[in-house]
Amino acid sequence: MSLPLLPGRTCGGCVECCRVIPLALPELAKPTGELCAYCVDGAGCSVHAVRPDTCRIWFCLWRVIELDEAWRPDRSGVIVRPDGIEDGIITLYVLRRSDFLASTDLFVTVAGWIAEGIEVALSIPGPVGTYPARAVVTDWLRPAIEGGDPQDFVTRVIRSLDTLAEHDFQPDGVVARYAVV
Repeated sequence: MSLPLLPGRTCGGCVECCRVIPLALPELAKPTGELCAYCVDGAGCSVHAVRPDTCRIWFCLWRVIELDEAWRPDRSGVIVRPDGIEDGIITLYVLRRSDFLASTDLFVTVAGWIAEGIEVALSIPGPVGTYPARAVVTDWLRPAIEGGDPQDFVTRVIRSLDTLAEHDFQPDGVVARYAVV
């Protein structure tokens, strides 16, 4: 699914999707969590003009919905993933724990999504070559949001991330292959 992008919003030096997204295409395969060999860390794709369609149409929601610059994945440590959006779920893929998790912006935005009936999932990466762990946490976060308690919200997010970290991460089975021409 390709979503319309916000005008003027570009990835810049963010290459997080080039690291975390698993690819198993005929011309390009890379395990989950491994930076694509065609990616220049902090600069972007070295084969941008001939990159596969999958790479052309996949964008994090920071490129699609009005979110502050602080939400850019390389800054926030969070990728707002589009997977599940067609089912009314927004997934916050937490790459690393950062101060952003305790930000007012995260609390207010997630509260707004939940108030609009959007489900919220948290996800974390596993070791390189494994699928991430993911859980819908809307009902778990709701008491903190309805109580207007940002500290309880952060506590619940951290507890959720701790629980996800105990997940039995499954191998993705992808063997690296680079043949984009």
